[in-house]
Amino acid sequence: MTGARLGGARADVSRCIDASLQCQAACEASMARLLARGLGLSSASVRMLRQCAELCELNVRALRKESRLARRTASLCFELSHQVAYEAWQDAADPGSHALSRDALRLARSCHPLLFSY
Repeated sequence: MTGARLGGARADVSRCIDASLQCQAACEASMARLLARGLGLSSASVRMLRQCAELCELNVRALRKESRLARRTASLCFELSHQVAYEAWQDAADPGSHALSRDALRLARSCHPLLFSY
């Protein structure tokens, strides 16, 4: 990928892809922990984590294909990862929540150059 369409360099795109894959795995693991604790599929936390995992996967595919929609998926990941990070940081009962928060913030930082570089 040239990065011209997104405004970022190839390294920026690679970092966003790597962070998206890591965040997807963290969201899926956190979702499994919440379900094991008895939260239902319809709970707000589980729905948000499912949305995050699915959006991360879509973002990876869009970036790899050099899709014209890649900027939008990266933007949505940027927004949702901030929300996930905040919610995870607030959940002191889940020992994996701080790792999820870290991975979600890494995703936001990694996608930032694709959205705001000139």
